Amino acid sequence: MKKTDLHQEVKNLVLTFIGNKEISQNQCAETLNVSAATITNLLKDNFDLVNEPILLKIKSYFYTKNWTAIETSNFVTIQDSCKDARENNKMIGIIGFAGAGKTFALRHYYENHALTYLVTCSRSMKTKQFLAEVLRSLGINFLASDYEMTKRIIDELNKKNTPIILIDEASKLSPNSLMYIQDIWDGIEGNGGIILAGVEYLLTNIKKGSDRNKIGMPEIYSRVNQWISLVEPLKSEITSLCKNNGIVDKEMIKGLYRLGNFRLIRNAIQNSNNI
Repeated sequence: MKKTDLHQEVKNLVLTFIGNKEISQNQCAETLNVSAATITNLLKDNFDLVNEPILLKIKSYFYTKNWTAIETSNFVTIQDSCKDARENNKMIGIIGFAGAGKTFALRHYYENHALTYLVTCSRSMKTKQFLAEVLRSLGINFLASDYEMTKRIIDELNKKNTPIILIDEASKLSPNSLMYIQDIWDGIEGNGGIILAGVEYLLTNIKKGSDRNKIGMPEIYSRVNQWISLVEPLKSEITSLCKNNGIVDKEMIKGLYRLGNFRLIRNAIQNSNNI
């Protein structure tokens, strides 16, 4: 197979990722969920040993999309919160409506900072799966009891200087998984930070559980140093997004002001550009 633009693009993405994250090739492979041999062959230009489906799988991890982003107030808030949590050893909760820009901002911080680990939760995720994802973000493949996996996470994080775990879509986690986050926090407190990000009911459910004295909920609620709420898109931000992505028609831009989240705005702009 000849070297292609896709090969070079993916190779550059992987090299940048390894450099920014200060990780080994094996840790990179574990994080990207591909074999170590795949990363080795890619970086050594053994392109005939890395097929297109694998290249596309790696590329998809990096959210490479035809979209020009801007630094919104929510983006800046999330970057500052991650910095604060890391430098001051805090657990910070970030809540915001769907489409507030949480995932984009968290991934930006994750991809551009070393000792930063990102876990994206899903509705069907069980506690052991959650712990396995935390370990995978650390570049570790380890399956054991919940206790042993939690201990391994703590041990690995405490080997590092001011690490931070970013937990996106934390509102989808079960109360049991949230209690394991408390255990992890207790184990690393004073040596790192945690960001819990989700929609508004993340805080509502934790506070309600705490008020009702449900097992584990008062403990996790009391350990979050602060809760930060995100805001709806500003008109100036919508205008800037439009102009940076090829939309200059004033009436169309004005029509987008009524959309209350960045995801709907991006969809509208991209749909317009595809017409």
